Amino acid sequence: MERFPEALEGIPDAVVIVDSEGVVRAGNSRIEANLGYAPDAVEGMSLESLLYDPDDGTAGAELHQYIRDPQPRSMAASLDLHASRADGTEVPVTISLGPFEQGGERYLVVTIVDVREKRAQEAELHRRTQTLEALHEATQELLKTTDREFAAEAAVEYVEEVLGHSIAAIWLYDDDRDVLAPAVWTDTAEEIVGDHPTFGPHDPSISWATFESGDAVYVADTHAETDRHNPDSPILSELILPLGRYGLLDIGATERDAFDETDLAVARLWAATVTMVFVRIERERQLRVREREILRERDRLEEFASLVSHDLRSPLNVAAGNLDLLREKLRGEDGDAAEVDALARALSRMEALVEDMLALARQGAAIDETEAVSLAAVATESWEAVDAGDAAMVVADDLGLQADRSRLRQALENLFANAVAHAGDSVRVEVGALADGEGFYVVDDGPGIPADRRDEVFDAGISTDPEGTGFGLKIVSEVADAHGWTLTLGDGDAGGARFEFRGVDVAADE
Repeated sequence: MERFPEALEGIPDAVVIVDSEGVVRAGNSRIEANLGYAPDAVEGMSLESLLYDPDDGTAGAELHQYIRDPQPRSMAASLDLHASRADGTEVPVTISLGPFEQGGERYLVVTIVDVREKRAQEAELHRRTQTLEALHEATQELLKTTDREFAAEAAVEYVEEVLGHSIAAIWLYDDDRDVLAPAVWTDTAEEIVGDHPTFGPHDPSISWATFESGDAVYVADTHAETDRHNPDSPILSELILPLGRYGLLDIGATERDAFDETDLAVARLWAATVTMVFVRIERERQLRVREREILRERDRLEEFASLVSHDLRSPLNVAAGNLDLLREKLRGEDGDAAEVDALARALSRMEALVEDMLALARQGAAIDETEAVSLAAVATESWEAVDAGDAAMVVADDLGLQADRSRLRQALENLFANAVAHAGDSVRVEVGALADGEGFYVVDDGPGIPADRRDEVFDAGISTDPEGTGFGLKIVSEVADAHGWTLTLGDGDAGGARFEFRGVDVAADE
């Protein structure tokens, strides 16, 4: 080193000086720290015996060429090689080369940087990237499952095949017994553990405590835990991850402290994914149950509608016919027909009740298909079907919307009839599109509906008209619900009742 600059000692990396023959003439003190050679031990070594390309690629060829012909040229890109350490091992390094002259001779300054830590970080990053990609793919596959037990099996397979942990199992919560029962486990887990235990609130165990707390736990040494379930367990470290209220995932190892932060992070992500899938499966199951209940309810409604239509209408028709005969007979005998008129009114009310109940049963059914309809056209048709006397209906503006035409007409007829019944023949009814384009309204200039009764007017059997059946507005509400619309009741500008239908699917102008 006497012949070369002392500044080499200030460089934090290993540095050697090489002559034009490729022989090392000197090295700084970092040579020993990085490669295990004393500085004077490398003197006389061939640089190409100290540094080599394990793949016999371009890096080795470039090094050889540069030693033989160290002409000034750009060496911005470092060469990736391996260095032979004094203990016979090798380490990945990257080198940079720079020529200089001294005493009329050419030399190379070779800076050798140990990149083991960098390569380890790159490898870890690559491993994490691959793991996350596999996690994403596994999540997409798991989301396709519709059975909880099958999802549990797939979740454990992922832990073994992708995460590389061969000891894993899932316990599912049994609500009837209030225990965590083993559901699925890997073959290795069965070989090592044997029969998997059931955990409950009355036996001390880390697993049950973790399930109750809802927080993931890493046990680096299970035999150091006094409340472990099995004192002689061959599992020495484990990750215990709750799956919400559905159970827990346990990943074990036969070595102490076998998991690092990356293992824990990925396992938590996977546990959260499995929990989300369990939630979706449960909700879909509940939805299927609800759909079956709705279908049963619809069948009962259809049966009821059939009963009303046939079994009640027929005797009513017979009674009405005989009542007409009785009235004619009394008149022919100069008798008083007042009692007969009272019976006729009772029969008329019963018939109205039957008609409204039948309509209500039918309006509650779901709508399968809709069509583009004109609000003005349907409103005009509906008004013509109402015994309105001198009342008037105007369409402020038209609106094209998707609807079941017959049911929309039924709703409008009921609203029109309700306005006439409560406000009389002089009422004025207006139909039009809402200003924000989200639906339509029906408003009258009658007395309106008291604020304290608005919450109940859409209930069956509720009416402020003594002669009413109480089903009219209930039918309107059912029609709105069947379409997926929202129906609200408020005051009109003239003090009457204003009904607004929102969430309407507006049809194209054509």
